[in-house]
Amino acid sequence: MELKKAIILCAGFGKRVMPLTKDTPKPLLKINNLELIEYSIKLLNNLGINEIAVNAHYLKDKIKSFIDLKYPKIKIFNEDPILDTGGALVNAKDFLGSEYFAVLNSDTVWQKNYIQPIIELKNHVIKNNLLGGLLLAKKEKSFDENLKPDFDVDNDLMLIDEKKHIYTGFQILSSKTLVSRKAEFFSVKKIWDDLIEQRLIAGKIFEDTFYHTTDFDIYNKLNSQNLTY
Repeated sequence: MELKKAIILCAGFGKRVMPLTKDTPKPLLKINNLELIEYSIKLLNNLGINEIAVNAHYLKDKIKSFIDLKYPKIKIFNEDPILDTGGALVNAKDFLGSEYFAVLNSDTVWQKNYIQPIIELKNHVIKNNLLGGLLLAKKEKSFDENLKPDFDVDNDLMLIDEKKHIYTGFQILSSKTLVSRKAEFFSVKKIWDDLIEQRLIAGKIFEDTFYHTTDFDIYNKLNSQNLTY
């Protein structure tokens, strides 16, 4: 089974990169002349995922203008009020369909070296009939040394709530995780916590450097790294 659909989360306010986001939504900030959202789109296209949606709230008209101009086939879910990461998925569940789908955070600087570990994560989740999977990065491989770890994995690659590795912003979920949820404000972590308890969510460790647009200072440092997709 291949992943066919994905949503890129773009509704946040980008407060930590102010004043850059006063007039520009964070997904449209550029890292070396390429918008953050384009790193996400290029990764999804390289994974063979062409049915893509984004959610939008803060400065949503600018996101819509960018998408309409460059990627008119991408579907936009306008959120008013904002729904957080969990509510955003429920709001888009009809689009995401009845199988597995991918979710990307738009503030990670996605690159081609993510492709193979994502494929391995997808294969593991589907082969073992799991309901979710998160791609994690090693704390010591984070470009932002101040990022705090989120999860770990056990010997069976099941996600466990021990803080050792950092969530990269890529996840795979089954549509079954959305069935009983409402399109209201809640974090996707509620879904993860339920799956951890049921041992139905896996973790895969990304071995390379993890670049994340955390705040204003990190954004400026990222632009000195000559990163490209």
